[in-house]
Amino acid sequence: MNSTNRGMNRTFIFIIGLLLMVVGVAVAALSLLPAFRSGWQATAPAIKRGVDDVYAASPMFSTGTSWIGLGVIALLLVLIAALLVFIVKQGRGRTRRLIRDGHTENGVTIIDAAVAEDALRDALSDRPELISTSVSTYDVRGTPTLNVSVTARRGVSPKQVSQTVEAAVHALDSVLGREIPVVVQIGGAFRARTTASTRLQ
Repeated sequence: MNSTNRGMNRTFIFIIGLLLMVVGVAVAALSLLPAFRSGWQATAPAIKRGVDDVYAASPMFSTGTSWIGLGVIALLLVLIAALLVFIVKQGRGRTRRLIRDGHTENGVTIIDAAVAEDALRDALSDRPELISTSVSTYDVRGTPTLNVSVTARRGVSPKQVSQTVEAAVHALDSVLGREIPVVVQIGGAFRARTTASTRLQ
């Protein structure tokens, strides 16, 4: 859960995965298939001559340098910049504010996300069926949303863990006087299946 566009993430991962797969298949074919290796050895010089001819036919002014090479360098720089932006944006989307009521005659009510996070962690920390608990708050399309991630002990039913977390969430709703959107992620040990539940408005 962060501010990075999901479609962009999946497209980027798909393109990188496809390129790596193509390179991997080509390397494997060169190593394992003598016919493919012989064909490549026969074709490679012609390909190199073709590339050299293209470079020679596209000089940049009188520098003797092809604009294609400079274009490739510029494209790589843009790609590096895009990757840096992508890396920097990871982890964003977090918010420190859970509730902000509008202005009234008595002022404005603001509840920090840390209040809800600490309350849920305290409520779940002593539960014998849980190994660990992590609570964070994200801004999902302008709505503060709690992300509760718990790890169940070996052999504990995910349904039992889900009921435990839901009870703590409902208790928090009662204290805050409203329902807060919550995403619950349940992970388990070897015998406990992994599941996830969501309560979004």
